[in-house]
Amino acid sequence: MLKSGFRYRRGVTAMATIQTQVSATIAATTKDQLDRFTQELGLKKNFVVEQALLYFMQARRELPDEAFIPSRMVVDGDAFGRVATMLQARSEPSAALRELMRGDEN
Repeated sequence: MLKSGFRYRRGVTAMATIQTQVSATIAATTKDQLDRFTQELGLKKNFVVEQALLYFMQARRELPDEAFIPSRMVVDGDAFGRVATMLQARSEPSAALRELMRGDEN
């Protein structure tokens, strides 16, 4: 919807008159997801990318850094092996974990 030179979409506005092109290298799986998403919803890719950037930049301005948790963790082979071993081991929950899960407050 165009109104007074601004495009409105769920609270995010963008100038509709001056446009430029940007280039970015993304993972093939991300591109596949974008393709499917835009196809299913009948949206243009440039619109989705612009809105995502606007939302992301607004969130970074408004939220503290602690709110942004990395979406992936990179570990070396040794650390991965230790994590896998710990996940496969059957161990009893600690007293602290039991207390946390009960929701007891001190």
